[in-house]
Amino acid sequence: MKTRDVYLLNGQTLKDSDTVTIDLTRGLKILYLIVKYTATNGATSNTVGRLASMVSKLAIVDGSNVLHSLSMVEEQAKNFFDYKVMPYQKLSRVGGAQVTEEAIIDFRRFPGDKNFYLDTSRYQNPQAQLTHSLTISATAGFATGTGLLTVIARVIDSGAAANQGFVMAKELDSFASSSSGDHTTDLPLDFPIGQVIVLDPVDGSTPDASLSNFKLTADTDSFIPVNESYTDLLQANLDEFGLGEQYIDLESATSWTVNTDFYTATEAFTAQSPAPGPRVTSIAGNQLTTVLITGATAQTGRLGVRGAAPHSAVIYKFGDGVSAEDIFNPQGVGKFQLKLTNAATGATPKVVTVQQHS
Repeated sequence: MKTRDVYLLNGQTLKDSDTVTIDLTRGLKILYLIVKYTATNGATSNTVGRLASMVSKLAIVDGSNVLHSLSMVEEQAKNFFDYKVMPYQKLSRVGGAQVTEEAIIDFRRFPGDKNFYLDTSRYQNPQAQLTHSLTISATAGFATGTGLLTVIARVIDSGAAANQGFVMAKELDSFASSSSGDHTTDLPLDFPIGQVIVLDPVDGSTPDASLSNFKLTADTDSFIPVNESYTDLLQANLDEFGLGEQYIDLESATSWTVNTDFYTATEAFTAQSPAPGPRVTSIAGNQLTTVLITGATAQTGRLGVRGAAPHSAVIYKFGDGVSAEDIFNPQGVGKFQLKLTNAATGATPKVVTVQQHS
């Protein structure tokens, strides 16, 4: 099998808020799409330092038929669980610096998969629709008109194996958490489900502070794949996927409150900083407090972060999450549900399913 990379967009200048539509040529056999957003920080600083949360939708559609639809945050969390590493990030809070973040829309079941890919010849009007709204600010966002978008498709040029389908990921549900009780999400029964992902980010909090239990149930508990505390599921994810890492350049200051993309088992350290350099004084979930020693002059620095639960996400995989004999086949099932037990208000949990579309 021979593959090649094709630019669908190459550094296209963006409006500050827009939906960019890209026609996908019929006859392409797409293994994955690399989606890269870049923007320039405000003149003074960008205390956000990241932009993934400003990309609300990465969708693949065929007319009204939605083949894939996640936010960039959800896509990055899925990428971490797929590859055990975050996609490329260049994060900075320094005034005038560029921030770059990538996400990968992967139609394969696993890296190296030759049988699952998106064959656009099966659709009449296949398109990518990418929606963003950049925060514009001199101190807490980006400079207007500086957004850029690049999209690269890895396509099969020749020697394609027989197409067995493609991986389809979608956000199914979003709700406001409460202090108690279960929230039930009906899961789809149209195609086999390999994985269920839940994100419930609250800055300064771990995922199990808002949700306390994760249960999947078919036909009123006739089959229960999992009924596990959120804390134990987080630990199981940490055991399987390990710690991810990222680096954030800090603006000139004497103290910082920094929100990162990892929400549990978080560690942080400073690097490439002049003496005396910033030091981390506290960590709460994804939130770090960093200061200079008393009386030190304002300076920049670089913060290194390691942690788990990317974007406050947990994942449940059916077996290995990809094999036909392991994943959940909904044939003959009348109802399949996710029941999340609430523990605190203030979160907006989102439910994502990863299915094998045939």
